[in-house]
Amino acid sequence: MCYFTQLIAYKIPGAEKSRQFYKKQAFMKADQLLFQQEKWEGLDQLHYPPEDYQLLLLFADKKWLLNPEMIHSLRQLFPHSTIVSSSTAGEIYNGAGHEGSAVCIPVHFDHTRFEVACDQLDHFPGSFELGQALAGQLSRKDLSYAFLISDGHIVNGSDLIAGIMDILGNEIPISGGMAGDGSKFSETITGVNENLGQGYVILIGFYGNRLQVGISVQRGFTFLGPERIVTRSDKNILYDIDGKNALELYKTYLGKYSEELPGSALLFPIAIIGESNAEPLVRTILSINEAEGSMIFAGNLPEGSRIRLMHSNLNHLIEYAREGGKQSSNRFMHPPALALVMNCVGRKTILQSRKNEEIEELTKVFDRQTMVAGFYTYGEFSSWENPAKVCDLHNQTVVVTVLDEL
Repeated sequence: MCYFTQLIAYKIPGAEKSRQFYKKQAFMKADQLLFQQEKWEGLDQLHYPPEDYQLLLLFADKKWLLNPEMIHSLRQLFPHSTIVSSSTAGEIYNGAGHEGSAVCIPVHFDHTRFEVACDQLDHFPGSFELGQALAGQLSRKDLSYAFLISDGHIVNGSDLIAGIMDILGNEIPISGGMAGDGSKFSETITGVNENLGQGYVILIGFYGNRLQVGISVQRGFTFLGPERIVTRSDKNILYDIDGKNALELYKTYLGKYSEELPGSALLFPIAIIGESNAEPLVRTILSINEAEGSMIFAGNLPEGSRIRLMHSNLNHLIEYAREGGKQSSNRFMHPPALALVMNCVGRKTILQSRKNEEIEELTKVFDRQTMVAGFYTYGEFSSWENPAKVCDLHNQTVVVTVLDEL
């Protein structure tokens, strides 16, 4: 178990002079660094001295997180920072997608404190209990937002977020992502500071009324075929649809693409239809079992769920990503400090040569003062735009979280 509390002090040793020098800067400030060709780029463009940053978000290709020198170098550069890390299926930096690199987002707060809870799935019966434990470690008083980073291979994201909300309730906005491993869909690495490995989940709680948060989740897929009912499933394993073998039925819709399963499933996700005007949840197939005729999804598909197949439209994916930037920032009266982008690896796979168009269009929404960075995920967490709706695990979406201080 690892548990960290970071109380944001208004006076950091040796920082008073820098406070006076940077007094015209916004209260919250975020920067971004890119690690490629064996060095960090952007250190000369930091808004504050390195010792003034309290939180580092590190999104990196797994090979870098497996190298202890990566964390060691950041600890030397940013001695007062807590480092929260996640392996990725690609990195987002400065309005473009990258692969094989590492993106570090140093964040400075003046009026917000945060607590970091971290634990490993091996310590609990399941993902639901892990979520409960993490949420239980956070103080509830003045909690205004929670950011969630999860292992993307062995943790059940649906159960995890259900466990968190069982403790925190539905009022606290939550967003985040599940770690990636490129296109391998194998082991992922997450953790805090030097505590890195498989099965770790990190929940960061932010406190106080000075923090502004805007969250938007967007898709860009269209429906295909009639509405159907899940008649047999076991959490994220789907066996029967309308009393028929799920895999056989799914293959009839894919046609020639059925020969390319499970990879082609990214083009045809399944939507769980909510009640009346509720937004549907999108679920992506991770693997198939030909012997059982079953499909394994990135999130749960409960029995009795109403579902519809979906298919992709490249232009819609790009347009909806831009809309995510607009919706997440429309309540801000000035350029926000940070826009965190959690983008599903499936969207990158579908867009292929046009993948950077999506990030470019999203970035155009923001002023140059706003840092836009993030990573490609194996699943996205997001509260809905309507405060009355709870946080869910999403697939094939882009989640934009905008943060700033008043």
